Amino acid sequence: MEAKWSVVLTMALMLVLVNGDESSVKPVVKIVKGQRLCQRPWECSRFSTRCCNEIISDYFQTYQFENLFEKRNTPAAHAVGFWDYRSFITASADYQPDGFGTTGGKQTGMKEVAAFLGHVGSKTSCGYGVATGGPLAWGLCYNKELSPDSSYCDEYYKLTYPCTPGAAYYGRGAIPIYWNYNYGKTGEALKVDLLNHPEYIEQNATLAFKAAIWRWMTPTKQHQPSAHDVFVGNWKPTKNDTLNKVFPVSAPP
Repeated sequence: MEAKWSVVLTMALMLVLVNGDESSVKPVVKIVKGQRLCQRPWECSRFSTRCCNEIISDYFQTYQFENLFEKRNTPAAHAVGFWDYRSFITASADYQPDGFGTTGGKQTGMKEVAAFLGHVGSKTSCGYGVATGGPLAWGLCYNKELSPDSSYCDEYYKLTYPCTPGAAYYGRGAIPIYWNYNYGKTGEALKVDLLNHPEYIEQNATLAFKAAIWRWMTPTKQHQPSAHDVFVGNWKPTKNDTLNKVFPVSAPP
């Protein structure tokens, strides 16, 4: 059900993104060893060849974000006032130079952002069943798990990611983080003390989006590609992958 919902949302997002207006913000350009590098104000934060491509705000803007997640601030939602467009773009600034939404030209970038937001929408929707407007409108309804029945503390990791007394590691964020070791790893990557303060994710939308984009861009296991690498075609299946029927999944047309 969730996978099917995510595909439907991705296709809907693509329709919106294709109809987006283009930005007129021009990059700052420098040439290093004969290579053209670019940087964009507040969005594509480091000089990179990828920042010379169209960036996310060139094809996905505030009104589109509002239209896509139009129910997120209704009284029935559980994270009213939390999620917004600027938080998403600000979070993406550290990852656009690495290719998030900027790899392979505008069409590939649009498809990747659509797939990412489709996944986020499926993980944070409260619009299943007969909710007004259907599930597509109800993404970003949550920013944390409600009434968790566990603190999600795994003592197996007590030496590397020890649980902080009083802390609970239930699901939080745009792609929910669970368990002390995942908060620890994410915090190390983002240089934020999430092991001792997992609540930061539900208090800061930019951080919540940044954690989700980091997860999208990072392999979850050794010898396993990231969602980003699979999506943009950086990953190719090995012979063993092919024998085990592991193949890259293309985006919806």
